[in-house]
Amino acid sequence: MQSNPKLTLAMPVYNGTNYIRDALDSILAQTFTDFELIVCDNASDDETCAVVEEYAAKDDRIRLIRNPRNLGASANYNLGYEHGRGEYLKWCAHDDTLSPNNLEACIEVLDARPDVALAFASTRGITGSGRITRPTGEETPSLEDSDPALRFRQAIELSGTCFPIFGVFRRANLDRSTLHRPYYGSDRGVIAEHAIMGKFVRVEDAIFYNREHEQRSINIDDKVQRSLWQTGKKSRGAAAEHLNLTKHLFEIASRHGDIVSPWRLYGHLLGRSLKPIQLGRYGLELANMISPAAAGAAKNLFVRPARSQQASEAV
Repeated sequence: MQSNPKLTLAMPVYNGTNYIRDALDSILAQTFTDFELIVCDNASDDETCAVVEEYAAKDDRIRLIRNPRNLGASANYNLGYEHGRGEYLKWCAHDDTLSPNNLEACIEVLDARPDVALAFASTRGITGSGRITRPTGEETPSLEDSDPALRFRQAIELSGTCFPIFGVFRRANLDRSTLHRPYYGSDRGVIAEHAIMGKFVRVEDAIFYNREHEQRSINIDDKVQRSLWQTGKKSRGAAAEHLNLTKHLFEIASRHGDIVSPWRLYGHLLGRSLKPIQLGRYGLELANMISPAAAGAAKNLFVRPARSQQASEAV
């Protein structure tokens, strides 16, 4: 294993035998080769570790960390960062793949531009069988305004499906960040915090292939089940995703006074929090923590009819 890799690739995985070979082959086919790949296995009970060990036996850049129990996705994401040694870090999902120039193109941007905190590829969708499709959700544009407060606001509003979380970060910025937190959607906080610290560049000629399949977390509808995926245990508190994100964003806003006045960031967050749609989300999540049945009834009474009305008006 090389002593000082320029890039750490951190791959958190749980029961990943369905697609992990494709992901590993994609990484090993990169034109940029000065990396370490740390696979953090979250107590899988399938053949994931055997597959990774097979690849690691052939390539000493690959290292496997086996958790004795499932820590949840957020802690497993952070584990790759904690064990990494590279100047840059990129998280990788076991079910996604990369164009061969992905790493090289993103690192070229970061090397050339110290004002850039995050370089990420453009996104294409990929099916379980490997067919290229439109990505599920919305992409995030480049954020190149010189004002960190505006970038923070744009990152929150334009984060879309959070594809930039699989871009290339500077470790120095990760060192001073809050990292992933134990609630589903904390990647939005990670992205927003890095927008304070620098600009974002979407590298159009590098491609991130995001796989759509039934087992991915975005397809888990029940928030308590999503909390199990994110934290390793079911929790109504962790299932309050909008409340947790808002709390996280206010904490982030308070941490970077050397870059931008926290009050400028608070102002945006307060305006966002007082929007009727956000207040409704907070109310439902608070109700769910007290009485899931009451929260379900309120959702049936107010939220679903509103969505149906919006859909009919859009036709």
